Amino acid sequence: MESLVISRGTEMLCIPVDRLVYFSSDGNYSTAVTQDNRRQTVSYQLGQIEDIIDDQLGDAGSRFIRVGRGLIVNVDFVHFIDISKQRLVLSDCLNCYHELTASREVLIKLKAYKEALKKYGKQE
Repeated sequence: MESLVISRGTEMLCIPVDRLVYFSSDGNYSTAVTQDNRRQTVSYQLGQIEDIIDDQLGDAGSRFIRVGRGLIVNVDFVHFIDISKQRLVLSDCLNCYHELTASREVLIKLKAYKEALKKYGKQE
């Protein structure tokens, strides 16, 4: 199972990629949220997290999409998008459920991206 390793100073966070639901921004920190609803804050900004994802995961990192200024989401968990209400639900349809807000523009792009993945057979 492929993992993302985020290390700085005396701390290291190792998360299996298929269990990582999203990262949210909190100033100079980011919070990783996993499928079991656990949260871990790391001392990296979202832009730095994007770089770590690119460096470590290569093509597999394409499942992680920056959604506006405050979120990086795993598109595998995108369950529901309501553009008019600016609502995004990330879920595995079992135990994991996160309701987030995002701008209309971002949700329009995310919806188009998910539809394109399905159309071109790049997702099950």
